[in-house]
Amino acid sequence: MNVVAYSWQFQEMFLSKDIFLIPYYIAKESGGDCKYFYTHNLGNTDIPKQHRGVTIERTRSKNQWMVFLKEILPHAKDIDVLFLTGSSAVHMAATFLYKRKNPSGNVVVFGDMEEPQARELNMNGFHYSGGLSGLIKGKLTEFFCHNVTYLVANTVAYNLMADLFRRKGWHGLLHFYPCLDDELFLSYGLTRRPFADKENIMVCVGRIGCWQKNTEMLLDALRRVDLGDWKIYMLGPITSSFDLKEGNGFQKEIDRFFQDCPQHQGKLVFTGMIYEQKQVFEYYNRAKVLLMTSRHESWGNVFSEAAALGCFIISTDVGGATLTSNNWKFGCKIENENSVELATAIKGIVNGTIYMDEKKEVKFNDLRYTYMVNKILLPRLEFVSEK
Repeated sequence: MNVVAYSWQFQEMFLSKDIFLIPYYIAKESGGDCKYFYTHNLGNTDIPKQHRGVTIERTRSKNQWMVFLKEILPHAKDIDVLFLTGSSAVHMAATFLYKRKNPSGNVVVFGDMEEPQARELNMNGFHYSGGLSGLIKGKLTEFFCHNVTYLVANTVAYNLMADLFRRKGWHGLLHFYPCLDDELFLSYGLTRRPFADKENIMVCVGRIGCWQKNTEMLLDALRRVDLGDWKIYMLGPITSSFDLKEGNGFQKEIDRFFQDCPQHQGKLVFTGMIYEQKQVFEYYNRAKVLLMTSRHESWGNVFSEAAALGCFIISTDVGGATLTSNNWKFGCKIENENSVELATAIKGIVNGTIYMDEKKEVKFNDLRYTYMVNKILLPRLEFVSEK
């Protein structure tokens, strides 16, 4: 399948995220080509014009209507899969025009969302307008949701959208979530370590100190814990968003923590930002446990990557935690903001009272992009094409 993907906003870091990897793997696994268009670069780093065989182009026009009318839709008959990010009115109209030109073509929509957005869409039937505008949008929405494969990762959001799609008689919804980029993993010459060969290491991955990740909950828990011969590696940049009112930055909280708990020096290690993905994979491969204290996640790529490489999941019940922990058979669910409960779980790992039975982990094959695209996504696209 020849794939054309479009995102209004893009940045260099997205090249390792599902927004890029899903269309990439669709093309790769179907033996086709992929071309990626974007309009705005959100980051400070230039986006390469080629990446892993994908041609990446910044659109000539900054108007989305013109992007579709002049740069994408004129080639509709040569596009087997049109990959869109989000379900805006422009995307709905573009889907209608694309299907008029190429009835057998596929539209895949990356519906990245969390529970609040899904709940709003569920309550409002996918659009919010009344009168003539609402009637037109309703018809367009009806066509759109009958003719796309709509991907939602977050399990709660997916269930809310599934309820809406059932009520409306739409059939295009698919629970599809970020996976391990297995092609990249294998290209480094890495192999998945058996759990018995892993080290007494826990990892926490993300923007250290930002409100969403709730790193302060972990530091508070560690004040109550003797780590023994275990280490915790904090992978990610230290942000300046811990105290938004005073603007002190999270580094001050880290310094205060080590002043109060000098016994954790050398055992709680802040690596800073790791730019080489191979190193991140190697940390997952070495570690027995992934620690996540997020207040919210749409999914959290780290869940899939860590679980695919055999990490036991200790996390708040956000994003992909439930699925990647095999419904908590290979993990511990922690109440949000409950640092005492988190401390108890970490103590249980350190002293061995929590048994991590690797027989209950989610299997490596079930969390790979190659598997998910071949077994879940491509069969759905073939079914839609035949309708």
